[in-house]
Amino acid sequence: MPRKAKNLYMKYGKENLENAIKSIKDGVYSYRRASQVFGVPKTTIIDHVSGRIELNAKPGRKPVIPIEMENVVARKVVEAANKGFGITKKQLQMKISRLCKLQKIETPLRGEYPGDDWWRGFKSRHPEIALRKPEKLSTSRSRMLNRVVVTKYFEDLGKVITDNNLTAATIWNMDETGKQFEHNPTNVCARKGSRNVPGRTSNSRENVTILASVNAEGNVMPPMCVVKGKTIRSVQSFCCLDAPVNTVWSFQERAWMCDMLGELWFKDVFLAHCGPERPQLLLLDSHRSHEVLGLLEEACKENTIVFALPPHCTHMLQPLDRTVFGPFSKAYDRECTEFLSKHPNNDINKQTWPRVFKTAWEAALTVDNIKNGFLACGIFPFDASVIPDSAFLPSDPFDVPLPVNENNSNSLPATETQAIVTVASDSNLDISVNESAVRNDEFLPVIISTPSKDEIEVLQPAFSPIAETRDIDDGFPSLDQVPLLLMALGNGEVQLEELENVESVTQVNTLTNSNPWNLDVESIFGLETASSEKKKKLRKSTSLTSHRILTSEEVMREKRIKEAEKENLSLKRRKEKKMLDK
Repeated sequence: MPRKAKNLYMKYGKENLENAIKSIKDGVYSYRRASQVFGVPKTTIIDHVSGRIELNAKPGRKPVIPIEMENVVARKVVEAANKGFGITKKQLQMKISRLCKLQKIETPLRGEYPGDDWWRGFKSRHPEIALRKPEKLSTSRSRMLNRVVVTKYFEDLGKVITDNNLTAATIWNMDETGKQFEHNPTNVCARKGSRNVPGRTSNSRENVTILASVNAEGNVMPPMCVVKGKTIRSVQSFCCLDAPVNTVWSFQERAWMCDMLGELWFKDVFLAHCGPERPQLLLLDSHRSHEVLGLLEEACKENTIVFALPPHCTHMLQPLDRTVFGPFSKAYDRECTEFLSKHPNNDINKQTWPRVFKTAWEAALTVDNIKNGFLACGIFPFDASVIPDSAFLPSDPFDVPLPVNENNSNSLPATETQAIVTVASDSNLDISVNESAVRNDEFLPVIISTPSKDEIEVLQPAFSPIAETRDIDDGFPSLDQVPLLLMALGNGEVQLEELENVESVTQVNTLTNSNPWNLDVESIFGLETASSEKKKKLRKSTSLTSHRILTSEEVMREKRIKEAEKENLSLKRRKEKKMLDK
């Protein structure tokens, strides 16, 4: 499609064109006179009066594909981007080419797929679409943050907060973050159009793990810094006096959190600064250093509830991740950039890092940032509806439907699904049924739960329970008609078609019937849904899929058993080693 020259089309207003057409139809002016009065070309007036060109028609060729089809494609592109499966410009062009071949659409395209001219026209017709750089979202996070997991999490969290009458001062969140001596330089003022502007950084990439803890009231506990090393000398090499007040310093071989450090933090930092109120609630992720048996036993003694968030969901459910660590990272990069700018002869090292860390820590961990984090996560004030629906869209392609056994209806697991009920027509049905039980006005949309075999026994009668065929709408039967529906299911006179929702199905059926190309668009631009047969079995070590109250009796019992097994295995290995030494 060729480019349109500027200042060539529509030098006149739409109102002038309408007045010119009206004057011709009313017999007021001739074509030439109307062109002179209203400033519209004579040929343009003739084309519109004769009906050759519609009034709202745009100049230029028609789109490569019909506009109705293009609108559906645009909607599919937006849906794919919202679910984390965004389509690139090249992919879109290739898919359009494939769609044209399937539909046998004649196009003026010279190459294998549409070029930049088509792309610019597509964007002009659909201004809601633009190229955007997506943010990183791991597959585990997109898979785990689904509505079922989050709903159950908020139910249990709300119960814990309500049953224990917890206040903002007693709800805490703890998490770690890491900072390297080598920072990411921030934007600086430079010549417009210049490239490769140098930004000085540290020579070392040594990492320091920072453990932070805040509560819903906006209070901050002193941080715990874990540096790389094997002895106390690794800590003594830092200028610890320049760090925030009461900062706790420790060391680990890789500067990581470990079981011993998690227990040390809980005893020396949390219990020392959480206050005298009891009970306390501590929200954290499921890292192994947070689930140490010694930490949990000490928490039970101190009447502290340790609540593990759902795995791989902390980017939406953890206050520190939502509104604190982001500003902290930006403040850290900004302070490092300014420090190196002010001190050309210095570097970010063990002597200077604590003062940079202190400035960034105080700038980011403000009362407003902390409170906004608890508010955004729906923790305090408690609000289970605060997570937007768009956050659950990336998990839709990974949702696996429950397996259904077609041969044995009694072995079906308990599920909830929406269905359209279709009653088969049979002229031999002559068994009477209470008429009030099948009134059409009682067929309302409901959710039908398939009970397990322990809850109900389905009897298959030897005769048909339906007396006559009635006109039934596309609604759902009311709950008091479930026994009748089950008997009809047993005879095969009722068919259940599993659907997501009635409105979407009606819309899809309408599109399929009226537009034969809809199936091709769906096959090319639609996302593949997960299947229960393709679902991989997770290993035991990665089978954790929900939140847990770590201080509950069940979890504590499990931890004690594992700890005993670990000690027995260690003792067995020591004995074997002694036998080999002898």
